[in-house]
Amino acid sequence: MNEIYTLPLLISIATFILTTHITPGPTNIILLSSVLNFGYKKTLPFIIANIISYPLMMSLTAFGLGLFLIEHPTIMLILKISGIMYLCYMAWKIATNRSSYESQKNIQSKPFTFVQGLVYPFLNPKAWIVYTSIISIYVTSIDVRFFQIGIIVLFIFISMIITTYLWSFGGIALKKLLKDERFIKKLNITMAILLIISILPILF
Repeated sequence: MNEIYTLPLLISIATFILTTHITPGPTNIILLSSVLNFGYKKTLPFIIANIISYPLMMSLTAFGLGLFLIEHPTIMLILKISGIMYLCYMAWKIATNRSSYESQKNIQSKPFTFVQGLVYPFLNPKAWIVYTSIISIYVTSIDVRFFQIGIIVLFIFISMIITTYLWSFGGIALKKLLKDERFIKKLNITMAILLIISILPILF
């Protein structure tokens, strides 16, 4: 292992990747909202999709797709516009969700699907840039690059498991604590606004 990475460098990679994924961002805000409104079981397909999509995205980045996108501004612009529009749509779905209240009006929203969780991370140009940076910083040797890429992808996989379950636990805890449906409605609107704010780094 020392020939591939030193222990301090492994710790550095693990810390950077976990910090990048566990901090508040679009994925975690959507996840928290889904668990709060629909429960853990109905959110599980979305959780599994995210655990799959990010390591897959890193794998594609490592083999040149991320650099290709960065080197073609027009494609990145299309990706940026598509990503912003899609995240705005998700924010709208969160803000207008009625699954936890107005039950007397029989209004039932649906949780985000497996396909949505699998696709939307690929529409985030910031993620492509961050992942390309990770590859450029932490892939340090041509001779063992495949092993190094494998370790990075594994760390992202583990990081996504930790991240999704911690944020899911937060949603479960909120669901148990919050019984006032009017407050949940306001909380949904707040999370939708936070999701819109999280789009700002994509714009700039």
